[in-house]
Amino acid sequence: MKKNFMKTTTAAALLTSAILVASPSAFAKTNTVDQSVHALKVELNAAAKQYVNPAIAGNLAPSNSLYPTLNSVKKNFESTKKAIANSKLSAKEKNSKLKEIDALYNEKITKGLVPYMDAYNYASKYIAPIMSDLNKAEQQNDLAAVEKGYHDLSAQLRERTSILYRFSGKAARDLLLTQYKKPADQVRDKLKLPVTVYMKLAELQGLVTSGKLPEALKAYEQLKLLAASLPKDSTNHFYTALQQEMKKVEAIVNGNPNLTPAPITTQEALDVKVATLVKTTNASTDSKITLASTVSNTLEIAVIEDISIIQFIGQDFYTSLISSLGIQKINGNSPLSAEALKDLKATFPADAKTLADLKGKSFTFPITVNNTPDFTVNFTLKF
Repeated sequence: MKKNFMKTTTAAALLTSAILVASPSAFAKTNTVDQSVHALKVELNAAAKQYVNPAIAGNLAPSNSLYPTLNSVKKNFESTKKAIANSKLSAKEKNSKLKEIDALYNEKITKGLVPYMDAYNYASKYIAPIMSDLNKAEQQNDLAAVEKGYHDLSAQLRERTSILYRFSGKAARDLLLTQYKKPADQVRDKLKLPVTVYMKLAELQGLVTSGKLPEALKAYEQLKLLAASLPKDSTNHFYTALQQEMKKVEAIVNGNPNLTPAPITTQEALDVKVATLVKTTNASTDSKITLASTVSNTLEIAVIEDISIIQFIGQDFYTSLISSLGIQKINGNSPLSAEALKDLKATFPADAKTLADLKGKSFTFPITVNNTPDFTVNFTLKF
């Protein structure tokens, strides 16, 4: 039994030696390529975890800490492709291995690590500085700087924040949105009305200075309506500074015998608000729509750049409509309630996906605005 075992072992060893002697380079080459491919796979998977794992723990990996990883994986990816191409593998085997590592590189690096780094760089180098400047301007009651920062932030949020959604890894994406985009959205929404008031203040001062008194009187009536919706927060220095600017303008108007403000009706007040919304929307260089209003309680909407109906309802225009017109209710519900949004969405055709699908159509719904007294009308959006 022992002799048979020894014979079998010896035969196996001789057979192995014969194979190695017969084709040593082919065996070594295949073994080297497989090792390179395996090592690259390990590195690609580890590279993606460099930003995913910290996010799961509640932290964002800074992009500058990821550049060494990216440079290394790029270098090893290229060297592995070269090793495969130069190997003595068959064309079919080469194509199979190249396809395999290309797919993994695309998943982990092209769609993962690289766009994450781009998103982090964008958020930290564009959104964060604007937010910091806005906070500083508010603290210093620098109204002009607040206006500039508001427009800069609005442009970024409308045009470029899609970069924050382009990479794989839900935990990292959600954390990036929570730390950068959501606070930016809140600041933009908070400042929209006060910035509009400030712009109207500047317009009124310019009209008075240039002697355009009828236009100044109209601007003053619009200004009063807008200012009535400002928060009455005496602890907020920024709002206090804005109210002080309002008093300066009121003193100019009240001290000018040629400017005699007259009471206006609730419908006239709403018309003024609509006109202001039209003007501010059309003045925005990043708006995807333009507005017109030739008939009371009607907004005509022209689409510059097509967007989805969900975007239209859920983002800038809808919040602008609410704040600018002082809408308290839509169909009897709070304008931001789930019921109101559901009713509004149901107003549009079920098969319509974008604003382009609404061209030539009109939609009417009841709104209540915060005039004195509150005023309810049927309001129409015409595309």
